Amino acid sequence: MQAARALFLGRTTVDALYWLESMPEENTKVYAQRFQAAPGGPAMNAAITHALLGGQTQLVSAVGGGPWAGLVRAELKANRIALLDLAAGTAYETPLCAVLVNSADASRTIVNPPISTLKMKRLGTWQQESGALGGQLPSVALTDGFFFDETHALMASLRDAGVTLCLDGGSYKPGTDELASLLSVAICSERFAIPGHTGPGANPEAIIAWFAARGLPHIAVTRGVQPILGWDRGRRFEIEIPSIAAVDTLGAGDVLHGAFCRFFAQQPEFESALRRASEIATRSCQSLGIRAWAIA
Repeated sequence: MQAARALFLGRTTVDALYWLESMPEENTKVYAQRFQAAPGGPAMNAAITHALLGGQTQLVSAVGGGPWAGLVRAELKANRIALLDLAAGTAYETPLCAVLVNSADASRTIVNPPISTLKMKRLGTWQQESGALGGQLPSVALTDGFFFDETHALMASLRDAGVTLCLDGGSYKPGTDELASLLSVAICSERFAIPGHTGPGANPEAIIAWFAARGLPHIAVTRGVQPILGWDRGRRFEIEIPSIAAVDTLGAGDVLHGAFCRFFAQQPEFESALRRASEIATRSCQSLGIRAWAIA
């Protein structure tokens, strides 16, 4: 495979995963069947997936310090992922998230720490930041919507330089409306809430229509075990999700996005890249954590 270069912008955490027989009742104590602590977060997981598939990978995120930052930096080093740390020189600490995985249906419940109010480094344009980003334009850049203010100028200049900008649309965040004007690709969860939409909580058609109205050529909506709905320059398609014995669905969307960037950077055919990425994401649900599929 020819090397693909991609840039990932967004959130990094450390996830403490507890694999449980069932969700605990309030005011009780339980023992997990399995436990794993590993770096996570949408952008970080996508970057790791891209690197595991052999792509050249750069991450723009906030890592900072604290007791968990060393685990993140070790993971980045092991996967040869270059980091531009938005939190460098601040008191920011890598957040620790508790993730409860229900073995009965592989669903997950996530408890996040309080949102940090510390100011991060605001990046300039690609021309200003290229030295810190390896000096070579990526083929694809993916953002999860976090740190929009800090990365907006960089993303706008990447778009102007011809880089394909992709959104991991897990949820609508401040700045998403402005961000949409920069995008070529949006791959969203069905839980992505359209501003002002008063219909059902999950409305894939409204999501597709909202992004299409903003001129995006490539749009997809993931729906768990239901088929992915795709929209490629006005052409509709679906990607069936095979029935599997799911073990852990945490990060499956992040794996999808990282794999998509790898395949789309190699050959910019939206449906083909998305189909290949969905196969990797399905494999990732058959083991605990987002990395085991690569060594299974």
